[in-house]
Amino acid sequence: MIDKKNIKVHDFLVETLTERETEVLHLISEGLSNKEIANSLDITENTVKTFIKNIYNKLGVNRRVQVVMRARELNLLT
Repeated sequence: MIDKKNIKVHDFLVETLTERETEVLHLISEGLSNKEIANSLDITENTVKTFIKNIYNKLGVNRRVQVVMRARELNLLT
């Protein structure tokens, strides 16, 4: 069993999230679609998909719900 009080972000992340990945993560947590994220950040949907893929890899998940849950566990969403 994992003691969540002693979890550190660097224990799970191979690489830290970039500033832009963190922005995308916050928008995912707000429930925005890829298109809405792209419009909000003035980037293409394909770029958003690339950011999301990178975030999933770094957090070891493969779905939006999982990424938000993991980010909350690691206190990445404030």
